[in-house]
Amino acid sequence: MSLVKYLNPFTIIREYIQRPIEAFAVKQYMGYRKKTDDSITNVKELVYRIAVIILFITAILWTSIFMYVGFYNIYMPNVTHVRPVHFQFKPCEDKSGICSYPYAYVPLTRQSSILMPKQPYRIRLVLDMPESPVNKDLGMFMVCIQMRAKGGYLVSSSCRSAMIRYRSLLHKTMRTFVLSPLYLGGLDEEKQQLKVELFSDFEDDPANPATDVYVELQSRYAQVYSSELQVQAHFTGLRWFMFNWPKISAMFGISTNLFFVSFVFILSWYHLQDGLPNFFKNKFRPAVKTEGDEKLYIGKVKLEREGELKMVYGIDSALFEEDTLLKEFQQIEPKETKKT
Repeated sequence: MSLVKYLNPFTIIREYIQRPIEAFAVKQYMGYRKKTDDSITNVKELVYRIAVIILFITAILWTSIFMYVGFYNIYMPNVTHVRPVHFQFKPCEDKSGICSYPYAYVPLTRQSSILMPKQPYRIRLVLDMPESPVNKDLGMFMVCIQMRAKGGYLVSSSCRSAMIRYRSLLHKTMRTFVLSPLYLGGLDEEKQQLKVELFSDFEDDPANPATDVYVELQSRYAQVYSSELQVQAHFTGLRWFMFNWPKISAMFGISTNLFFVSFVFILSWYHLQDGLPNFFKNKFRPAVKTEGDEKLYIGKVKLEREGELKMVYGIDSALFEEDTLLKEFQQIEPKETKKT
């Protein structure tokens, strides 16, 4: 009976053709799936790592930039403050002209101060004066200024001399002839611009910051088209370098901030790494495999393979165990027949 069973062609086909092919196919499928799962896991870990690195680099870079911009706004004052000057005077009652010195009140700010303490400023008055015979015969005249705080407190004062520039008759004739098209078209005027520097290194008082300016021309015959007060910061040291070389100073400042911020981030990362959630620990810390983990992994793979065999091919794992016993029995039976 057993001989008929072994000589059955269906049994031979099933034992030596069908089942080896199925086993080979299942083995190839499981190996391919394992490699695919491993590659997917590696890709996920790589994506997580790249995302975290990009996030950290972006945060560190923008933090460094904001730190430099904040330092620049706090440390660097406004370069120039310009205020218009409108002169007033007392007219004469019995004749034409003015009977008092022209003076003007210029408010710098409505706040406490616009000038940075311990920062030198150049303060000058710009006068647009016509080249009239009166101004030519005026000669030298004095320009005085007073810097006052709230309540009229005098902070500082200064007086400087000024004079319209001399031009000879030949110079004036040639200039008028050359620029006559501009004069006729209203694009230019016969005037001179005087820049009177009243303070070379004015420093504001933090206790009594200057908020108002009083300007006076100590001449009743000075003729002025318009005037303006210019307060310009006079930079020295680091402020001079940051103002004259803004790109180089920005690169140096951002790089310095980037170094220190990166150092703080790295120290914080290693200090807080023990308190991270388990999800980040499993993703970014190398896992230490133990013997129990390997046994669980092998059991899990075995169960997955049995389930896949049953679902894909309809084969139960008990059949493979029965086939294995049958093969062992076939190997033992010839040995016993030889002995007899």
